Amino acid sequence: MPRRSTLLQQQRQDRRTARQRIIDVTRDLLKERAWSDIPLEEVMSEAGLTRTAFYRHFDDRDQLLLALLDELGIEVGLTPDPWQIAPDDPHEGLRQGLVNLTALYVEHGSVLCAISDAASRDSDVARRYDALADRLVAQVERRLRLDIAEGRTRLDDPHEVARALVWMNERYLTQTFGGRHHRATAEAAAAALEEIWRLTLYGRD
Repeated sequence: MPRRSTLLQQQRQDRRTARQRIIDVTRDLLKERAWSDIPLEEVMSEAGLTRTAFYRHFDDRDQLLLALLDELGIEVGLTPDPWQIAPDDPHEGLRQGLVNLTALYVEHGSVLCAISDAASRDSDVARRYDALADRLVAQVERRLRLDIAEGRTRLDDPHEVARALVWMNERYLTQTFGGRHHRATAEAAAAALEEIWRLTLYGRD
């Protein structure tokens, strides 16, 4: 029995390792080309696995993108944290949160762009992508309601303002860092977002 248990543990570890190889290879290939230009055969060849092995881990190509989103989801969700935990000085926290978010897109923009494109045609991807955005909107809205209560800003509809700002970030950062060639530096992009958010929420004070 101990021998059988050891064998089963090794098989589970091998499956986890193979699945992670597929995810890692996909992430690397997306830095070079669009997802639509990457054949599944190439992914599996680079991972050292057969095409048949792919379907032991994923139902289809979009399920692979969801696995990439799962890896990024926690990191994306943490990006507004500096703003959330700086209640007395919203400006520096906001700046750092947007710097962090921009850095995430610089590093993973190709993956996030592929997921965003897939969300337009796959309902499962769309639900997961929207759920991630909704979590960010909820975080931003909580911060806005705190600032309203403290008299730092005046907004008629903090939920809609939060939603507009979050999706503006997504479109702008995906368009700027989603391709092989970035359209702005990280510093310029973060500064542009900070100016828009700061003027929208706090004016020029």
